[in-house]
Amino acid sequence: MEWYFAESGRQTGPVEDDVFRNFVASGRIRPDTLVWRQGMSNWQPYGDVATTAAAAPVAVADGVAPLTDARFCSECGRAYPLEDLAAFGPSLVCANCKPAFTQRLREGVLPARFMRFGGFWIRFLAIFIDGLILSVVSFVYTPFLSFAAADARHPRNFFITVGILAGIGFLVRMAYETWFVGRFGATPGKMVCRLKVVRPDGRPLTYLRSWCRFLGKELDNFTLLIGYIMAGIDDEKRALHDRICDTRVVRT
Repeated sequence: MEWYFAESGRQTGPVEDDVFRNFVASGRIRPDTLVWRQGMSNWQPYGDVATTAAAAPVAVADGVAPLTDARFCSECGRAYPLEDLAAFGPSLVCANCKPAFTQRLREGVLPARFMRFGGFWIRFLAIFIDGLILSVVSFVYTPFLSFAAADARHPRNFFITVGILAGIGFLVRMAYETWFVGRFGATPGKMVCRLKVVRPDGRPLTYLRSWCRFLGKELDNFTLLIGYIMAGIDDEKRALHDRICDTRVVRT
């Protein structure tokens, strides 16, 4: 039995059963991969036919065959002749999906296929720039509390002042990160580096998710910065806080 399957917007095949099974085992063919074989009335996700994949073929449907030069809509996954699809960068979109697709582009929602993930070093530079900005902000309130600590007669007042400074610093960082990422999708440091924080499907973050992401970044500080280093080895450049909040940092 020969199989056809969709890969990178193109029809691939035919391949024999044993080769097809190897592709499934290796992960090349996933449950959402569109497949076709003789006896099937239409292309279907492999997950829908996996239970019958090893079964004997049914009678061949009259007139049904894979398109010889088919391409697949990146939105609905259906097969169409190439001339019936509109190209948007690496994506091909059918006429039915085109209005919704273009509307998302106008709204600034970045399709996942267009994402170029921000790497470790560019993100490190963005964090460094944000750190400089926050350091300047800290000069506004630090001197007053420092003078208070210096004039205090009891040593414990010094530690109280340090605790207050740490608390104020935490609140300032939280407001900075939450507001900028929730409002603009990026802190000033990320804006300079042309980076943006989005959901996996390209949607912007809510203020709540932006706040949760900030708390995740604070958690990274307790992992000996391993949470940040993960961005250098992850396929989608996700740090620990990106994994926790299901976010991505992409280049704009």
